[in-house]
Amino acid sequence: MITILRNNQKLLRKRNPFQRGFGFEKLRKEYRTYAQGKLDSRPLSKRERQAIREKIEAENQKHFVKMCIAASIILIVVLGLGIQLNDSFKRNEKLYAQKELESKTEQYLFYVNDGDKWLQKRHWHNAIFQYLLAKKIFPNEYAVNYRLALAYGSYCKFEGSGCIEGHQLLTDLKLQFPNKEELHTLEKMYVSKLTNEQKTNH
Repeated sequence: MITILRNNQKLLRKRNPFQRGFGFEKLRKEYRTYAQGKLDSRPLSKRERQAIREKIEAENQKHFVKMCIAASIILIVVLGLGIQLNDSFKRNEKLYAQKELESKTEQYLFYVNDGDKWLQKRHWHNAIFQYLLAKKIFPNEYAVNYRLALAYGSYCKFEGSGCIEGHQLLTDLKLQFPNKEELHTLEKMYVSKLTNEQKTNH
């Protein structure tokens, strides 16, 4: 029992509550320091500053990488949408052009076939009218231009009208298609009539 009391006294001597920097005064001082918002003003060592700098740089690097990844994802999405829209626009444009061509072809064939019917009936004026409508759709199509020249030639030969228009059309066709034999045969219809007109005028 005596030994225990002696040991306790030794411990109390080692921790004197009245020593400077110990006890209530120290606690009150630390409390006032934190309560006033004061921080430890101890200067940082070079190693500590380097560690803080490396930590900040690492955080910035992570943020930069995240921003690059986000920007890349957004760019890929935008490019993907742009490609899809472009492909869709091209498909729609091609489909529209195809439908328009089909519609024009249908009208063209109607006018040509109707002109052929009038030509067989020897109604030259009606045939010319229908062929002209077909020519407006496909101006460079040889078939309708030949039919029109033929209708003009018949109109010129049998009724004496349309000779000048038909001969001019035939001349243009001969320049474009010099190897077409039917054009040279068709020219005889105009030559005889134009020759007779020239003789009459003289």
